[in-house]
Amino acid sequence: MRLDDSRRLTGPNLQMAGPGVIAEVCFEPSDAPEIFLKHWMAAIDQIGERLPFSLIPQEARRYIDGVALVCAAPIDALYAAVDANEWAVHTAEARCAGLEGPSIDQVMADITGIYAGERSAALLALQAEAERRELPFLWDDDEVSIGYGRFSRTWPRSVLPETSEVEWGSLRGLPVVLITGTNGKTTTARLVARMLQESGFVVGNSSTDGISVNGELVDHGDWTGPGAARAVLRHPQVEAAVLETARGGILRRGLGVGSCDAALVTNVSTDHLGEFGIFELGEMADVKGLVYSAVGPDGYRVINLDDPYTSRFADDVSGRNILTSIDGDQRLVEHVDAGGVAVFLDGDTLVFADGLALHEIIIVNRMPIARGGVARHDISNALGAVALAWSAGADLESIRFALADFGAKWDDNPGRGQLTQVDGVNVLLDFGHNPHGANAVLEMANGLREGEGRLSVCMAQAGDRTEEDLRELARVVARFSPQRVYLRDLPQAYHRGRTPSQMARIMGEELLGSGLDSEVVERAESEVDALAKGLDWARPGDLLVHLVHLERGPVEDALRGRGASLAN
Repeated sequence: MRLDDSRRLTGPNLQMAGPGVIAEVCFEPSDAPEIFLKHWMAAIDQIGERLPFSLIPQEARRYIDGVALVCAAPIDALYAAVDANEWAVHTAEARCAGLEGPSIDQVMADITGIYAGERSAALLALQAEAERRELPFLWDDDEVSIGYGRFSRTWPRSVLPETSEVEWGSLRGLPVVLITGTNGKTTTARLVARMLQESGFVVGNSSTDGISVNGELVDHGDWTGPGAARAVLRHPQVEAAVLETARGGILRRGLGVGSCDAALVTNVSTDHLGEFGIFELGEMADVKGLVYSAVGPDGYRVINLDDPYTSRFADDVSGRNILTSIDGDQRLVEHVDAGGVAVFLDGDTLVFADGLALHEIIIVNRMPIARGGVARHDISNALGAVALAWSAGADLESIRFALADFGAKWDDNPGRGQLTQVDGVNVLLDFGHNPHGANAVLEMANGLREGEGRLSVCMAQAGDRTEEDLRELARVVARFSPQRVYLRDLPQAYHRGRTPSQMARIMGEELLGSGLDSEVVERAESEVDALAKGLDWARPGDLLVHLVHLERGPVEDALRGRGASLAN
């Protein structure tokens, strides 16, 4: 066996509703997992009797060739709890081999020193009082805050007040929306933020591109984890929060918040399988579905009925659900007939149903992101956005205005479904980077093609995807019969265990094996190089689908240099 990772869990996670620690253990075929687990539990009991804090083991999560070992622990003892859990793992390993294992006296000396540096009676007192008053409580290694946004107060963790010194009456929560899923998260989050902003809220939004407040970027980067949630919810101007929540952050640390007013899983498809012990799509759906566990009793779970993995969440009727659908679903009809809330596409019109009252929101052709109705994935994103924004307090008129305006300007949704033209050649920029996302973009591209216009695709993928993922992405592209495919490598940091050019080689093999001629497939050095090659090849009426991942700024500059109009 091998200890693969050991870390803190700072929020709700797959195995419990609060903080704790996790150790991920990999097994060899010759190992005996059940015997190991028995020894691990005995070791946790043994060290637990000597710890100055509680360490409560949870049911182990088994997966292919491994197990996740989780224990609940107080928030002021997590670093010490990590060491205690690691000792139990190494002790169990030794006892499986008939050995005594590491010294408990030595590890207790280490744990006692670690705990002395992190224990905080003031932290636990503030946590308890905030919970008693039903106020939001956020903490990390550096800061502690109570309340959210403009209704919050933050202190350095090293200088915490007594509970009697806190002005509790000035603190409260604000509307919080969580959005996760394989694809569509960023577009949906930006659209919800726009709807709430049009309704008069100062909106904080975290996404793959960064943190923004009322549409102004305040911090660039991939902000989709618990740290992003804290940054938005501590911002002194924010009055509503729209938080893109990626599965990586959920699995590494847990959810960034313990409760929210509305949550959505956009869809679930093949991407990042094999990481953190998640090997099947059903398991990935469970990970993403954790956002629904954070929805409070007065909140709403927004459920996409058109996706086979998200639709199953509609079976849970213990809370309040808002159902969405493009394709139509009998469950939606029954839900509305029973007085439920839903958002759906009726012909060419988005309709909001609040009980038995039906409200026509907008015709699809008036939504820029719908691209005349061919961008089906963005229509689905719009349905979820309507439901989330309404749940968080947006009015229908503001929602309608946002739908009619969002996507009309280049800066509305950068890197997602952006269409421009260079000397009669259409260029579509999108982040689509997995089979499901690429298929949605190429379906849209098919609807945008003009007459005899040809299609080219620029694509790449990171090295942490499985070989089958790489081949499936290539098969998706090949199904659309492009006249050119530009394969490029990502920078070394994204090779992630593979050799340079290995991802492009695998995808190239699959493209040729799927029926594309060798002269169709061409290598490119970068996204900018692929764009230049594509524009040099193209003629008026052609469509270049450019799956842009890391070089969006340089690609935009290159388009400007060619005289492209960047306004849709």
